[in-house]
Amino acid sequence: MHALLRAKRPRARDVAGRRQLLATAGVAVGAVAFWQLQRPVSKLLGLRGARRRFTGSYEAASFEGNAFPATSWVADHPRELPAGHRVTVGGLCSRPGVVPAERLEAGDELVATLDCTGGFYSTQHWRGVRLGRLLDAAGPAPEAAHVRVVSHTGYRWSFPLAVARRLLLATHVGDEPLSHDHGAPVRLVAPGRRGFQWVKWVARVELHADPDPGAPAATVWSSFTAKGRGA
Repeated sequence: MHALLRAKRPRARDVAGRRQLLATAGVAVGAVAFWQLQRPVSKLLGLRGARRRFTGSYEAASFEGNAFPATSWVADHPRELPAGHRVTVGGLCSRPGVVPAERLEAGDELVATLDCTGGFYSTQHWRGVRLGRLLDAAGPAPEAAHVRVVSHTGYRWSFPLAVARRLLLATHVGDEPLSHDHGAPVRLVAPGRRGFQWVKWVARVELHADPDPGAPAATVWSSFTAKGRGA
């Protein structure tokens, strides 16, 4: 808001002068050169930053099961869910239903990197059921174009149907069942997407015709629900 209120219209002399053009180009070239050189220089000097991923995150406990850090959006911290927890599949589908725990352990596997905005990344071997299997069983209606994955806390995120089919509902990480802090009994694994889209404690999968504009808001209010506080 401050930037919008204080913004000034560009003036012709700001871009027309040869000196100004050279100065702007010099800053741009210098910035790109610095960006390209900082990683090899950090590696040469043995600086910790050389071990960062391109996102700026540091590696943590890759391929070590539940040993990687556990974080939740804002203050989500629900009570532990029962071992027989089931996932409801509904919305725009011809065969809505409830998926029992044993069907969530279908043996589908995926190696994917969880990159958290908290500053760490961890590559793990995940196991569970491909979301595409559940969607096929539910029979998406022709107008279904988006899949909404909803947490026990109310937190949720939406994905295009074609993308969602490739995602995994994981019950295990490595050879271990997921711990509660990592989203047990089932969490979403979304390769190539930031950690806040890897929904924990999945309770519902819904098919919709449109994307979910309310998902970003859910990242806040889910933390203040009774279930989010562990009541």
